[in-house]
Amino acid sequence: MRRLRTESTRVAALKRLMEERNIVTLLVTQRENVRYLTGFTGSSGSVVLSSGRPMLVTDFRYQIQAAAEAPEVTVLVQKKDHYSAIKEAARRLGADILWFDDASLTIDRVKALRKQGLRLKGIKDPVEELRQRKDTVELAKIRTAIRRAEDSFQALKRFVRPGASERELGFKLEMLIRERGSRRTAFDIIVASGTNGAMPHASTTGRRLRAGDLVTIDFGAETDGYYCDITRTVCVGRPTPRQRLVHDLVLRAQEQAINAVKPGVRCAELDRLARTTIAQAGHGKHFGHATGHGIGLMVHEGPSLSALSKGVVDEGMVFTVEPGVYIAGWGGVRIEDMVLVTADGHRVLTSLPREL
Repeated sequence: MRRLRTESTRVAALKRLMEERNIVTLLVTQRENVRYLTGFTGSSGSVVLSSGRPMLVTDFRYQIQAAAEAPEVTVLVQKKDHYSAIKEAARRLGADILWFDDASLTIDRVKALRKQGLRLKGIKDPVEELRQRKDTVELAKIRTAIRRAEDSFQALKRFVRPGASERELGFKLEMLIRERGSRRTAFDIIVASGTNGAMPHASTTGRRLRAGDLVTIDFGAETDGYYCDITRTVCVGRPTPRQRLVHDLVLRAQEQAINAVKPGVRCAELDRLARTTIAQAGHGKHFGHATGHGIGLMVHEGPSLSALSKGVVDEGMVFTVEPGVYIAGWGGVRIEDMVLVTADGHRVLTSLPREL
């Protein structure tokens, strides 16, 4: 695995990428990208990056915080508004053209920057490209988030019984995750029981669990801004033969994809392996979402494991593998684990039992 990488080495890696692509000055506005490059966690911040010391543009509310969290950059506190401050940063760096991630800036913000007289060119986000490969610091935080989530789920299991409501279980799991050190859950926890399990992203309801229900629980914890994402489907009581059959199918599809993970494999191929397994069992129409997604500072980031993905698996990537089968009027099964790509293959980071 790659050596420990600080914000300064991330900036250096980005500068090399910029040089390869003839990008002289880059404007970074996405909050997660700003944090990745500088360590700054405030809600108002942009980075202007050229050959010299990066400049972090923020406002009065964050000037003390920015100085403490981002000591390796020059902090520019806006005097009028954010757009004129970005222009000032570009002027100080001698920028003729500002390149920006065209997926992060709204049309209105682009117009506001152009009104400042700035020349802009949109590109595909190079920072997100770097973020797909996690360093040892990031991996440590992700592992801690996983441990918090898994410990919380194990503590929840004794409450998964007839009479408990989806909403009660979701709230209990959130409290367990927070008690173990997370400032928040990774996303709104999903507890989908009975026929609600046919909805991949069902909202928790007041429905109370019944004996024989399948219950899909999708949850994640946070550690210092990094997230995990895990799903287990369990049965309240003894599973029926059909429930076992569908659960075994989903588990087999997941294993097919995970076993193939190694550097150089196309992301679309991993999706194909899981999807083909489910389709051959007659449930192709019951699996309608991607097989997985990258995760780190965002719950959903690159790479995407889908039929449309153009990406290739590389060492240091961390992503979920989460096939599912969803049958209207019956219920659903999803099993989700997190996988790290190593130099010669992969390592499954999650460790919860996957039995029904």
